[in-house]
Amino acid sequence: MSSEPVVNLAPSTAATRRSLLRVGVLGGTGTVLLGAGGVGAGIAQAASAAQATPAASAGAPALQGLFTQPDLDFDTLFAFGGTGYGSAEFGELVTAVNAINAAGASYQTYYDTFLPLATRLDRQAGAELAAGHRVSARALYLRAASYYDLCLYFIFGTTARASEAGAYAAMQRCWDLFCQLSDSPFEPVRIPYEGSYLPGYLLRSDERARRRPTVILNNGQDAQNVRMWAFGAAAALERGYNVLIFEGPGQGSMLFERQAFLRPDWEKVITPVVDYLRDRPEVDRDRIVLSGSSLGGELVVRAAAFEHRLAAVVADPGFLSLWVSWQALEKEITSVFDHGLSKQEINALWQQKFVPALSETQRFDLVKAAEPYAREALLAGRAGTVFDDLYGLGTTLMRFTVADVAARVSTPTLVTVYDDDELVTPAAGQGAQVYRLLHADKQIVTFTEAEGAQEHCAPMAPRIRNEVVYDWLDGVL
Repeated sequence: MSSEPVVNLAPSTAATRRSLLRVGVLGGTGTVLLGAGGVGAGIAQAASAAQATPAASAGAPALQGLFTQPDLDFDTLFAFGGTGYGSAEFGELVTAVNAINAAGASYQTYYDTFLPLATRLDRQAGAELAAGHRVSARALYLRAASYYDLCLYFIFGTTARASEAGAYAAMQRCWDLFCQLSDSPFEPVRIPYEGSYLPGYLLRSDERARRRPTVILNNGQDAQNVRMWAFGAAAALERGYNVLIFEGPGQGSMLFERQAFLRPDWEKVITPVVDYLRDRPEVDRDRIVLSGSSLGGELVVRAAAFEHRLAAVVADPGFLSLWVSWQALEKEITSVFDHGLSKQEINALWQQKFVPALSETQRFDLVKAAEPYAREALLAGRAGTVFDDLYGLGTTLMRFTVADVAARVSTPTLVTVYDDDELVTPAAGQGAQVYRLLHADKQIVTFTEAEGAQEHCAPMAPRIRNEVVYDWLDGVL
């Protein structure tokens, strides 16, 4: 056996996937994005009662965390960002954050706070609909879907972990009702795919019989259909585009209900989607756009290297390699692949030395991150355990790269970069590397902390992101 790497994974000091997103960005002890008075002070006071939860690193810039447990912040910031498009309500979020901090911020208290909120709005929407208040019902179903989504993300850290598929179903039911109540046709679709189908929604701004440019919104690893409303869909409809939101392998119902997992050859997913759209009478066949968010930024470049019928591609952000990100975020774990160890040796080291040293937060982060790639990880998360096959996960993640194919993209491409985006490791310059590899017409844009659009996919600034992306698309199309 080759010499073993040193394991240094003390729970008190090791960084995690989600906490790394906050280091150097959020460093407070629970003060919300408000001033010293009012609800901001209320959250600060509530946080002082939750000192048992570790705080974020000291000495960070002025923007401070919503929670003393920093890995709860990230998804909640997306909810705050969605308020401008109606997918959340600021007062509801602030009240929930206050309650979570007062109870002691944890995965369980987060779930226990947002689930009753989602359930209440869900029931209220049904009552409004029965009373003939269609507009109110539609708005309530959208917010309920968003809050169910927050519960879904953190469910592996709760006693409800075995109910993950049910949590997805509740969120999806509300999203579907929101779509049904739209004034314009938001049509559920089934896209033929390898003897089965990919589920999706075709959104149109009106019912006029005319061919329009159409944007395929390609999600990444963690977000759901409802998240795409604020991060691309609503803005596209405002500008007269059609929108296709779909679930591919490893996403939404394909993951939680059908246990189909992410695949690196994403062109095998996108080509059937393009085939389907080109047969739709509402779609301008020459103006089909592919826009990928988060990991979708890697997936869409990979797809466009082989699918050349697209009019434009948005890599949001530019994402060269999933393994590069994992190496930066999980240095100790990924280092075991650098020593020439066999599958059996790597998995023995993982099970005997790494797993026993993991903190609760690390266990959640790792299992949640691994879930879309392997059935073992999904089942482990639902059982409250950790997957055994680190070797299988690592060799799978290594296949998600565009380093060898980006030069084949012939479609005009926009590459985005975000200040403080620790998930795509700006120190490695992944966005700039993707941009350099592209030989097609291309543009790169950086979203900055100065404009409030920092961090992975600008969770607090979807409108700023949408304005830049759609202005560029208007020019290209």
